[in-house]
Amino acid sequence: MIRRLALLLTLVSSLSATLRLDYYYDQSEMYTKFSDWIPKRLHQWQPQHVEDFFLLYSLKQYYGEEELRRNIFFLKIALQKRFRHPAQALAKIETPEQYHKYRLMIFMHINLKIMRSYLRIGSLYDKRHLYFYNLDFADELKNSFRIAEGFYREALPYWEEARRLAKEASKYDFELDLGSLESIRHEIMTGDIDFGKYTANHLARLKQKQTAVDDFLRQMNN
Repeated sequence: MIRRLALLLTLVSSLSATLRLDYYYDQSEMYTKFSDWIPKRLHQWQPQHVEDFFLLYSLKQYYGEEELRRNIFFLKIALQKRFRHPAQALAKIETPEQYHKYRLMIFMHINLKIMRSYLRIGSLYDKRHLYFYNLDFADELKNSFRIAEGFYREALPYWEEARRLAKEASKYDFELDLGSLESIRHEIMTGDIDFGKYTANHLARLKQKQTAVDDFLRQMNN
């Protein structure tokens, strides 16, 4: 009996020593060994190149302003970074000309994504239809429409840059294996995609709503 008790105490002591070597990492009473945790920290991925920040772009099925601003933040960083070595590009690269067009196309797409994100944020502060009963909140609408206009106008320079890059990339008579990017470039050049007109229409409709709100507020103050 004494021998069994001694063995039991030894096992308990050994178990306690093992638990003390475990690393507590959250509030769910789950443990992970410290030796298992270290490699995850040492090999944590750190974005460095254009493609790395470009691949951070994502949108959930249901997204809000926070997700859109996050994407704009990473995409703007991407515009300031170096590209990966051609051997690690997102498409097969064999010649300097292909690599040049590849960089133009990626930058074109990044500018388009920034532009679309600004338009989406603007739409969160806009209203598709302005009904008479919405004017009960005319002061709030005035501020909201002003913010929407700012985001719509912020999108325009990125559209112009995307169109410039598409035009330069179109000087090459070959296509790269970049999924739908070549189709988008072609549609920009043919005018099938024109976010300049699209944004101008948004601004024109917004101007009508702003005028209606201003007229209502003027009447209320008279």
